[in-house]
Amino acid sequence: MLLVVFFFRTPVSLYLNKAKGVYDLVSNVVKGGVSTNTILLGDSVCKQFYEKVKNEEYYCFCENQSYELPGNFLLLKSLVENDSHFNKMVLVMNPLTLISSLNQDYTYNYFVKPFRGQLKNLESKEVNYIKNTFPSEELLKFKFSNFKMPNPSNSSDISKLDAVYISEVNMRYLKKIDSICNARGIDFKMVSPPLPLNNKQVIESFFLGSEPYLKEYFKSVTYYDSIDSKDGIHHQNAEKFILKNSEQLDALLQFRE
Repeated sequence: MLLVVFFFRTPVSLYLNKAKGVYDLVSNVVKGGVSTNTILLGDSVCKQFYEKVKNEEYYCFCENQSYELPGNFLLLKSLVENDSHFNKMVLVMNPLTLISSLNQDYTYNYFVKPFRGQLKNLESKEVNYIKNTFPSEELLKFKFSNFKMPNPSNSSDISKLDAVYISEVNMRYLKKIDSICNARGIDFKMVSPPLPLNNKQVIESFFLGSEPYLKEYFKSVTYYDSIDSKDGIHHQNAEKFILKNSEQLDALLQFRE
């Protein structure tokens, strides 16, 4: 048992952890030193289409939707405070990510555990929520944990709603992201990656709010045939889609002059 505890408290055990990519992302962002014109933050759909984009023009930091906008806020905060240099930031997210409130089945494994060292930088409301909802420490630090989330968000119920709203949590941290960018002179915009057509009805039910970047965000949504999706969200052959639609994907990242 002691050997098991020791093993899962060493970073090498992350190679057995489904959330390894998020741990690596947080570690790399904290190191800083990235110099590029535009950074991309976002979810796993963004990662599908832009993962290989890492050069002087664009640098992709997209990984997983479970850490929602609070996690992306922490990533942005770390980047600007740890000697990374960039002029623009594009938040590339599937709109359905924005409905949850850090209450997904994988919130603990993909957010709380990997971001443990940065959680103090959230608002007290989220700090207290995390403290009262999730384990305060992990005996097996780098093991994927079967934590049962109480009352997790359920995307299958969304289609039954007359109107869909960005959650209060995600809305607050979206404004924080916008505020950081404004204070640092960083151009900011928000776009959706291409999505399967089965999402269209729900996405068109969103309440847009008054923020100009949200209106532009929902205008950016494009769709492909649902038969080409492997799970209703992700494309089953992203490389093929990229080859056929490279101009469309490049255009999503462009800012208006």
